[in-house]
Amino acid sequence: MEDLQGSETVKSYFLEPNRSKTDLEKVARMIGQTVGRMHVHNIIHGDLTTSNMLLKSSNNDSLQLALIDFGLSHTAASAEDKGVDLYVLERALLSTHSSLDYLFPIILQAYKLENKAGIKTVLPKLEDIRARGRKRTMVG
Repeated sequence: MEDLQGSETVKSYFLEPNRSKTDLEKVARMIGQTVGRMHVHNIIHGDLTTSNMLLKSSNNDSLQLALIDFGLSHTAASAEDKGVDLYVLERALLSTHSSLDYLFPIILQAYKLENKAGIKTVLPKLEDIRARGRKRTMVG
């Protein structure tokens, strides 16, 4: 297990007021790549929030991303489970970082590059899940 001392959550990183747009977009791409790689291997996190992601600076001053809290994780090949994982991430990002809504499309773009085989099924399923979420919000 890797020592993650000196790391910070992506949540706190995103909330720092002096972060450049370039830095934020770089982390968004890292998130998309990481989630895409997990989904290629049928690993579903179950609680993708910026609080469950850690950033650590390496010796050459580049950032490394680590996901934590796999208490709700499981393995599944279904597009539904992967779509729900992405939907949870999107909702968490929008609720915690509403001014950074432009980052989710960047996350999805990086996800697509990492999970080329899965995007044909996962992204349409994400749209279905979004529609169900909107319907639930309207109905109560």
